[in-house]
Amino acid sequence: MYKSIHTTLGLQLLAQAEATGSQIRLTHFAVGDGNGNPIDVDPNMTQLVRERFRATVNRVFQDPENDLKFTAELIIPVGVGGFVMRELGIFDSNGNLFAIGNLPDITKPVTSDGMFTDTVFRVPFFVSNAETVELKIDPNVVVATHSWIINTINTAKLLPGGTTGQILKKVSNAEGDVEWGDASEVNIFVDSIEEEQTLATDQTNVTWSTVTTTGLAVYIDGIRLHQSEGVDGWVADGATDIILGKSYPAGTKILGVQNDPLGSAPYPLAKDQNLADVPNKTLARQNLNVFNKEESRANGLPPGAIVYFAMNRAPSGYFKANGAAVSRTAYPELFAEIGTTYGAGDGVSTFNLPDGRAEFIRGLDDGRGIDADRVIGSKQSQQVQKHKHLSIGESYPNILWPFGRTNKKNYVGLKSGLDWDNHFYFTNDGAEYDGETPNLSGVIGDETRPRNVAWLCCIKY
Repeated sequence: MYKSIHTTLGLQLLAQAEATGSQIRLTHFAVGDGNGNPIDVDPNMTQLVRERFRATVNRVFQDPENDLKFTAELIIPVGVGGFVMRELGIFDSNGNLFAIGNLPDITKPVTSDGMFTDTVFRVPFFVSNAETVELKIDPNVVVATHSWIINTINTAKLLPGGTTGQILKKVSNAEGDVEWGDASEVNIFVDSIEEEQTLATDQTNVTWSTVTTTGLAVYIDGIRLHQSEGVDGWVADGATDIILGKSYPAGTKILGVQNDPLGSAPYPLAKDQNLADVPNKTLARQNLNVFNKEESRANGLPPGAIVYFAMNRAPSGYFKANGAAVSRTAYPELFAEIGTTYGAGDGVSTFNLPDGRAEFIRGLDDGRGIDADRVIGSKQSQQVQKHKHLSIGESYPNILWPFGRTNKKNYVGLKSGLDWDNHFYFTNDGAEYDGETPNLSGVIGDETRPRNVAWLCCIKY
């Protein structure tokens, strides 16, 4: 009968540990050959009959379903052997034989005998108080068994986290770069395969040599054909053959693309749709970080804005502000802003732009009281503010001034020349000249103006 029991000393150690609140530390495990004979276990034994191998206990672990049951584990390396195992014993840290057991005759082979794995012994034992056994192992000497790895090491152990229903996904091709994610969000990338042929006169049957009709997209001169019956489509006629809905001129290029992102699935962004088939335009603009028409108006210059440019042409989005008539329906935003303020066009379908050519700008009074009774877009003719001029007749007594003379020092002015505001009565170009005529480079003007520069006046539509 084969069994394992506590030795008498082992039971005494358990009782002592329970009484004193101390712990038993099981540190070593040994096997022997019984001195060449089978043995009967005796609780009074203090050592094996003939010990052949001793090693540090690989681990002592508690049964998950019974707190009072423990198991001690020994691993005999594959290279140790050449003897028959008939007995085993477990020793504490003081060398006391804690438990003893007998075995049927088991030959321990070595590598040269064809042995290719370690040998594992596990001896269960019970205690009356689980606190009396110390579950402590040396991580430097412990060896993981194959079964322990299978039962203990799994994906959840190595990669904690995630939620119910999630799977582990590669983030990149870098080793170990993974994350938990939803199965529906797994991205699969498949390389596309292309094959191009040249169609002959009246050819409608095409046999492919590189691609197949599974997941195939067909293009004629860059335009994708529908996978359907009809003159503008094609249908599969086997794994490598298709039939076109019509023939094309000789020399037409036909392209077959297998695993095309369009394929035989619903296909967004077809070339001939010019982005009209983008399924979520708002999200697409958000991803591209661009404004739509309304957002551009809100974040840029609105229709009706007057802008000056240093070139001879109006840029995109602008008209020259030249009074021209433009369509009310083609430019509804601008018409909504200025209406017929600058002219009603033909009175039906057009309206006039403001004319800013050769004009100075004056800010709308808007209730300030300096340039009262003005409305937006109204015009003013030129004007010179009333003022007085004086002559210096004493210096030039023989000059006949057009403003006349006074009896007081020949000065001109309502205050008898007491206001010295300007001694020139001709307009010149700004160069200093002391005489009754303009300087040679000046020209007598037809308008009153400040110094200025000419730029192109435009209006935003």
